[in-house]
Amino acid sequence: MERSNPFDREGAPKSPALPAAIRLLSAKRLTKAQLAQKLRDRGYEAAAIDQAVAACEAQRYVDDRTYAQLHVKSVLERKPVGRMRLLHDLLRHGIDGDLAREVIDEFEGDEERIDRALAKLEALRPHDGYEQLGRRLERQGFTAPEIAKVLRRRAQVRGRIPDFETIE
Repeated sequence: MERSNPFDREGAPKSPALPAAIRLLSAKRLTKAQLAQKLRDRGYEAAAIDQAVAACEAQRYVDDRTYAQLHVKSVLERKPVGRMRLLHDLLRHGIDGDLAREVIDEFEGDEERIDRALAKLEALRPHDGYEQLGRRLERQGFTAPEIAKVLRRRAQVRGRIPDFETIE
């Protein structure tokens, strides 16, 4: 696949926003949406922004898939969070929803992550009941079925869950 040249024959950028885009990307990895927003904030016209973002993408200076993979890996190395939290973070950073789901699916160990999250919560807050633990896990982005499953497994070790069937 041949990359298009973002510069004309004289070496000048085809888009007036391209030098600013390259400067921004040299300082920090950005998504296409973040790059476009930063260029809009600097007052460039929509057509120039589109050209600059397309040129950066063609040169592989900006790559949303790589950004998403690195972001998910970084978050999961720091703390166990659920799929919903990861998806929300990626969408907030301007990653397309389908791409975000694909990238999250590449990372395995949902069950291991929720087990680690629950163990950490129990160590930090040993007197919390199942209801509080469930709410905390939900805030960390785990889904209700995942939470119910891990709490049922934990109940076999820790003891009965009072009125667990009524929790929705």
